[in-house]
Amino acid sequence: MRKALKLLLASVAVVTLYTACTPEVDDAFDKSSAQRIAETLKADQQILVSAPNGWRMAIYGNTDFGGYNLFFKFAADNTVEVANEIAYNPEDVSTAQVRETSHYSLQQSAGAILSFDTYNSLFHFFSDPVNPSMGNTGKGFEADLEYRIMSASADSVVLKGKKHNKKLVLLPVQQGVDVSKYIVDVKTIETDMLCANFKLTIGSKEYPATLSYRNLKITTTNEAGERKDVKCPFTVTPEGYEFYEPVTIDGQQLKGFKYVPASLDYPEFSNGDIKLTAIVPPINEQFINNVWYTSMSNLGAFGQMYWGYCNTNVMPVVNGAGHAGTLDYCYFGLEDGEFGLWYMIIGYWGLNGFDYELVGEDQITLVYNPKKNKYNADTFTGSGWLNLAAYFSAPFGNDQTATPVARTFKIETDNLKNPSWVTLTDVNNPDNVIHMTAAEIYGDLFNK
Repeated sequence: MRKALKLLLASVAVVTLYTACTPEVDDAFDKSSAQRIAETLKADQQILVSAPNGWRMAIYGNTDFGGYNLFFKFAADNTVEVANEIAYNPEDVSTAQVRETSHYSLQQSAGAILSFDTYNSLFHFFSDPVNPSMGNTGKGFEADLEYRIMSASADSVVLKGKKHNKKLVLLPVQQGVDVSKYIVDVKTIETDMLCANFKLTIGSKEYPATLSYRNLKITTTNEAGERKDVKCPFTVTPEGYEFYEPVTIDGQQLKGFKYVPASLDYPEFSNGDIKLTAIVPPINEQFINNVWYTSMSNLGAFGQMYWGYCNTNVMPVVNGAGHAGTLDYCYFGLEDGEFGLWYMIIGYWGLNGFDYELVGEDQITLVYNPKKNKYNADTFTGSGWLNLAAYFSAPFGNDQTATPVARTFKIETDNLKNPSWVTLTDVNNPDNVIHMTAAEIYGDLFNK
């Protein structure tokens, strides 16, 4: 009985002590959590809607592909007008004005969430798991549909992808900036700066750099001789290459490189002593290290004479021998370590091998070398096929009987840093002109 009484008194004492030590519970907020959330979302929306010229975002997903410009104009009715630089076609300037309107929402989920919740091709291009232009299979560009609002003000809205955790920033489009012109300028500058190889100069040191999509890879070497690749994903702006985030090389912080018209040198944004320099091989070197496509309409009078003979006199005989088909491919250059004229006739590949000699920086001498023929070339070039391949390869460096003839050409192009076409003009025969493109030409080439 005594023991039970002691236990009872002890329990009462504990309860009394707990009650005395527990602070009085006051309502720390004068509004409910639901009210506070609603007001936060309303304030965030007001900021989004109030930017008079809308917002620009450099959107990133998988940074191997770099970033791209997106433009938003948010409305109070939860619609958003979107523009992007991807939809722009330089051959049709009006496409810089392409806009698409869809729906957005602001929701609460451990913070405010901005969601682009109805389909908009100009935005979802970056978030779709299937992207034919860039991205990995089943993943696409890997941008998000939903973003946590980390902070919001009239000066910037900082977002973080809900799925991929990529930090992105909405910046207000400044007064007087025309979005359509911005897009055109970006594409013009990207084309002018585009180059496969660069070098970065910091003081007396030089570092090689290469470009893939919008990702500049700078190769550094430490004192032990160990190589390290520093990746610098960037967005192209009218000012130049703007990095996703600063990178540090040789103790120097780099934020990007400033565009300079008609120059190969681009200074770092905040330090003009640091520069990125485009490395541009002579055009004849670029010619032998790539492949270039051609067709009948891209030839001068000399070449059309030979190709016309093939089309009129040879192909009917070839097809009449139980075959049906055309000259579907014809391109010149280096592929799989083999140099010469590549072609596909009636579904079969051939390679007429060529030797070359570079002359200066913009000329080349080509001559057919039958010892380097591959695949079905000997069949197509032999008399049993009426010297078919010999005829259409004659403008490059042989005659209609496949006898080697050295031809020297002057090479011209549209853009030395990133050629989209080359034109070869025979220095001894102005009628022998061969225009070729970096873009593939496919089909009935005798009639193209």
